[in-house]
Amino acid sequence: MSERIRIGLAQVHSLLGDVNHNLEKHLEYVRRAKEKELDIIVFPELSLTGYLLRDLAYEISDKCFKAIEKIREESKGICIVLGCVYEKRIGIYYNSIVVVCDGEIFGFIPKLYLPNYGLFEESRYFKEGSSKDVKVFEWKGWRFGSVICEDAWHPEPVELLARLGADLVFIHASSPLRGLYGKGETFIENVWRAIAVTRAVENTVYIAFINRVGEEDEEFFWGGSMVIDPTGEVIAEGKKMEEDLVVVELDKYRLVRARRFSSFKVHRKDIHRILGDLE
Repeated sequence: MSERIRIGLAQVHSLLGDVNHNLEKHLEYVRRAKEKELDIIVFPELSLTGYLLRDLAYEISDKCFKAIEKIREESKGICIVLGCVYEKRIGIYYNSIVVVCDGEIFGFIPKLYLPNYGLFEESRYFKEGSSKDVKVFEWKGWRFGSVICEDAWHPEPVELLARLGADLVFIHASSPLRGLYGKGETFIENVWRAIAVTRAVENTVYIAFINRVGEEDEEFFWGGSMVIDPTGEVIAEGKKMEEDLVVVELDKYRLVRARRFSSFKVHRKDIHRILGDLE
């Protein structure tokens, strides 16, 4: 592992169903990332397509694949992690993350937990991913993995990545604005901060939360991307309600220090077995 790695969180506004427009936005941010000499640039959930796709989810995977090919051509010397619709089998679609590094497609990661409450109805259009699809990738000596939005509201996906060797976990989100308080804070912002800090501390990993911004139908996405170190300190934050590129340099010695004083190395398999047997 190299001592440091520079990452960028591309907090973008994607247009619903307009893959060509969203591709140009991705390429613009990739160019900015290269100018800033970043090692990894990361985009939100379904960044190529927009979130509230509904039946568009059945029609857009081919456009996503062509866009990913364009991104692959521009990925020389950099790793790009972005959201897309992935048709793994004919007619079977996944809300996915694709990892593209240095001219190569490293792999696709599907969303494991599909929310179906409030405005969310993902299982009508997508198939849930399998734990066998969870992967850890390596770039510039750093090992990282991705989870998608609702996955982070459950402890197991990030823990699985950490136990598979990840030192850095990306949470890709399309989180709409909810619960606006009088002081300018929102319910959802406070919840996401609590989740990200908890996942970082309980697994002694860096957590990078990448949320989109902008309006879509009747929803508005609030941004607020952030990076948390393994001790739970928020070391970088994005703007609220507008696009941003959040740049931060990660240091492996923060991991070393945190793991000296962490109980993560203790893994109670007996408790996990009991949990696995519960309905």
